[in-house]
Amino acid sequence: MTKTYNTLIVLHFTLCTLAMTWPGALIGNRIEPTVFGLPFLFFWYILWAVLLFCGMAIAFVVRHGGGRHE
Repeated sequence: MTKTYNTLIVLHFTLCTLAMTWPGALIGNRIEPTVFGLPFLFFWYILWAVLLFCGMAIAFVVRHGGGRHE
């Protein structure tokens, strides 16, 4: 599990990071359409930040069982 787990984490983090920087920002670099009243680029960044957070939270639960460690 460790090698596959680490590979998936790195791929997820890399995909989210690239989507929020140069290559991915070109896709979302538009003023129109607006989504929830935000220009599309702002929505694009918020979407990928939320996906990154959710993926890392899931990875934490899978790795550590989601319990508190003291």
